Amino acid sequence: MYQFKPVSDRVAYLRERYRTSPVILDSEHARLMTEAYQKYAHDVAIIKRAKTLYYVCEHRTLRVEDKELIVGNLGLNYRGTSISPDYGMGWLIDELDTGLFDQRDTQLEHMELSEEDRKIFREIYPFWEQNSASTFVDKAIPSVFSDVLAGGVLSYRDKGNADMPTGHFNANYKKLINRGLASIRQEAQEKLDGLMGHIGPNDPGRFFFYQAIITCCDAVILLAKRYAKACYEKAETAEEPRKSELLMMAESLDRIMENPCQTFHDAVQACYLYQIVLALDGSLHGISFGRFDQYCYPFLKADLESGRITEDEAQETVDCFFLKISEMFKGRSHFVSMGGGGYTSGQQMSLGGVDAAGNDASNPLSYMMLQASARLKLHTPPLSLRIHKNTPRELWEAATACTSQVGGIPTFQNDDVIIPMMVKAGYSLEDARDYCIIGCVEPAGSGNDFPACGGPHAKCYINMANCLIVALNDGVNPINGIQSGPHTGKLSEMTDFPQVLEAFKRQVEFYMDWKISLTNMMEFITRNIMPLPVLSMTLDGCMESGLDCTSGGAKYNSCGSASVGTGTVGNSLAAIKWAVFDEKICTAKEFYDAWMAGWKGHEELRQMLIHKAPHYGNGEDAVDELASWAMDVYAQKYNAGQCLRGRMKAGLFSVSGHIPMGKSTMATPDGRLGGTPLSDGISPSQATDKHGPIPILQGAAKLKQSHDYNGTLLNMKFHPKSVEGQEGIDKLIRLVQTYFDEGGMHIQYNVVGSDTLRDAQKHPEKYRDLVIRIAGFSAYFVELYKELQDDLISRTDQQ
Repeated sequence: MYQFKPVSDRVAYLRERYRTSPVILDSEHARLMTEAYQKYAHDVAIIKRAKTLYYVCEHRTLRVEDKELIVGNLGLNYRGTSISPDYGMGWLIDELDTGLFDQRDTQLEHMELSEEDRKIFREIYPFWEQNSASTFVDKAIPSVFSDVLAGGVLSYRDKGNADMPTGHFNANYKKLINRGLASIRQEAQEKLDGLMGHIGPNDPGRFFFYQAIITCCDAVILLAKRYAKACYEKAETAEEPRKSELLMMAESLDRIMENPCQTFHDAVQACYLYQIVLALDGSLHGISFGRFDQYCYPFLKADLESGRITEDEAQETVDCFFLKISEMFKGRSHFVSMGGGGYTSGQQMSLGGVDAAGNDASNPLSYMMLQASARLKLHTPPLSLRIHKNTPRELWEAATACTSQVGGIPTFQNDDVIIPMMVKAGYSLEDARDYCIIGCVEPAGSGNDFPACGGPHAKCYINMANCLIVALNDGVNPINGIQSGPHTGKLSEMTDFPQVLEAFKRQVEFYMDWKISLTNMMEFITRNIMPLPVLSMTLDGCMESGLDCTSGGAKYNSCGSASVGTGTVGNSLAAIKWAVFDEKICTAKEFYDAWMAGWKGHEELRQMLIHKAPHYGNGEDAVDELASWAMDVYAQKYNAGQCLRGRMKAGLFSVSGHIPMGKSTMATPDGRLGGTPLSDGISPSQATDKHGPIPILQGAAKLKQSHDYNGTLLNMKFHPKSVEGQEGIDKLIRLVQTYFDEGGMHIQYNVVGSDTLRDAQKHPEKYRDLVIRIAGFSAYFVELYKELQDDLISRTDQQ
């Protein structure tokens, strides 16, 4: 079995500090943003954004922590955090007014906040109430959309609860560490000089764009040099060997960002500092590191070959880097915490996969990443292992051993499905082979793509269970009685099953038209007030086109979405077909009346639906095919749409949104009670999978996953006794291989029993480091709210 190394004393100290320190929210960043926005109020948007970034980098407080090798901080305190008022802060003021903020415990991402900072947040809120991106978007949404929202299919949120529009992308870290910003700045200056006196009708935007790039380059270089100065100052009073470490760090910070990196430490520090800047400029929502083992390995290889560092020193650098990523968290609302809690931030990393020629690309850094996650038991960064037919056996074993210790890290992604899918979507074969995973499970180009499957699109997950409810109630959600969708009749009046399917299809198409409309309106507004030059300065295509990534400047462009409730919808359609039209246990009206009563007084029928009707993921082709049909109706419609920058991309995953969505969803035709969770990702509904893992994989493989360009998510849970020892490792590997051979795109699993999770609920102090995969992220189990813990417990322990 694959073995993991012990951690160094330094890493043990840093990890213990991380796990025992609270998250502290402060107002400094919000205050600096306010000052800058007022100071540069009359600049065009992209210049204002660049100057604001410079102002923040110039004035923010810097920290250099004891023993750390990689520097960078988001807040005034250790594990400090901030919010981005330019995106929206109404949620914070609401929570302070209602007291909800102080009622949030660690299980709902509790943040400490001083009275002085509360005062400052209240003082600056009136400015942002009028000037945030959220305010502009909310005012622009047509009034008719309130009726569309009443259906509960599109879960739009106001007051900045979502992280618009910065999110879910992979910046070009490879370009940053190999070229340096001085080179990019010079390129921008040359293009700007070429425009002087030659600004045609299509050139004003490019003129301002290149100015903004120059300012952003200067801002990032300034920040690095300020950190260098802080390290030099700390070295003056430090003793050896810390003094030498601080001087090394200072010398590195003095040259990186501006110049090409020279060492592995340079490259790692540059990547992390750029991540800090991207988070300061935006919302830290799925800003993904991409293929870290590919772009940083040349530096590691050179250092090892020259004797500059040892393998143990390199591992310690990776360990420190992962711990710094774990520290990063951006304050967010109670509502968002319920949809994706556990102090996660989606800073996804991909490893393994193939190179441009299609050969295996794994290297020693791939294994160091797995070593860091497994030994430190870190819930973040999330890792995704790209699997292909020539993935080395040792990497399979290392990854399987890692995910058995640290729930769902890494997840497994299928190159043999994703690469052809991306080529079909318009990527070159070379770029498709270089794909990475962003956010949760979303495939995207590396450093050349603005897929934006966060941002305006994350504001609007798609509740497919409510779509079915509305479809069978003549376009009305019975919860509120509002005519939201088109008239499609009531189930009680339907005489055959094709009418049920047609009603569902019409509602899906109606809501997807509105989903696409909403996305385009939001992108139009946000691109004109919230451009992202600090991302665009490295992203391939933007410098060439002179366009910000929000305006379509990147080489590849798309807008992603996510559908929730695959299993719930598949089971519900199957239940209606089985009970009403096949077995004729009851009439359509009798079924409808029992369902509309929330199954109260109809427990016998409900139990028949739960225990006798066919269920998705149990080896019953008919229901698996219904789930596949339903999700493909959505995928085909959504994929046919266009956003302002490119194509739309359908996805099937829920983060942990299936729980809050379930809270607002009435009973469903499968016997599920109102207010309970919907199904998760493309997994079977909770506790309905009764025949082991193989039927689950077969059911998921029947979904047309190659149409789900924005990714799919299959969650599984195995009891530890069923996968013990080398035999257990072999069993898990074969299981993933089998699923991928059948066309599966993604799979993740926990190796933990429900009995352990129940005990962790009762005795959290004994399970502080128990990491569990939730949906698109992992978290410490004891830091999850109870409903989410219960949902995890309810998932079947596979044998």
